[in-house]
Amino acid sequence: MENEKQIIINSKEQEIINLTNDLTSPVSAIGDYKIIKCYEAALLGKKDMPYDVNGLVEQRQEVRDKINALQAEVKALRAEAQAE
Repeated sequence: MENEKQIIINSKEQEIINLTNDLTSPVSAIGDYKIIKCYEAALLGKKDMPYDVNGLVEQRQEVRDKINALQAEVKALRAEAQAE
């Protein structure tokens, strides 16, 4: 049973890593690069953004929420494993 929990924990931790990479990767559809380009456009006073800022922020928040949920699941699984 302990090995099964560790496999589940490892899987969830890998998913956290993958989601975090989605947020930071310059080739990701929701990557930091796009946020930076929008920020630069705003600083320059441009009215037209290079990307849909509202959609981008919404998608990124969904990923952050998923990361937070996975982190909570990992924490709970670790606590269960220690209690056994």
